Amino acid sequence: MMDIEAWPTWAAQFKNLTLLDPLTLGSRVRVRPNLLPASVWQVTEYEVGRSFTWASNLLPGARVTGGHVLTPSDQGTDAEFWLEATGVLGALLSPILRRTVFSRNTRSATEGLKRHVEGLRPG
Repeated sequence: MMDIEAWPTWAAQFKNLTLLDPLTLGSRVRVRPNLLPASVWQVTEYEVGRSFTWASNLLPGARVTGGHVLTPSDQGTDAEFWLEATGVLGALLSPILRRTVFSRNTRSATEGLKRHVEGLRPG
C-alpha cells in the first residue's frame, strides 16, 4: 500500500500515480484515475510504513480526503481505505459520493490489495 506508484497493478480505478516527492508528510502525488483528469494530492498525515492521509481540491468547493491505514492483526495485516468530501460543493455531493464512487473505490482497492498480497505469498 505504501508503494503508491504500483497501485494500478491492484487498484483497477487508477491509470497511474506518480510521486512528485519522496513519500512523507507534505509529499505530492499526481493521481490519474481511469476516465477522469489527473489531479495532485498532498500528504497531510504520515506514519512510516503504517498510514497516510492525503487530500486534493478536485473542484472549487470540493476537497476530497483519503485515508490509508495498515494495522497488524492475528491473521496478518488489516488494510483500511476511506474517502470523504468537504467544502460547500463537497458537503452537498458527499452523501451521493459515499454511496456510489467512494464505496465502490474503497471496496475495490481493499479487495485488489488483498488479492495482490495473497498472490505474493510463497506457495
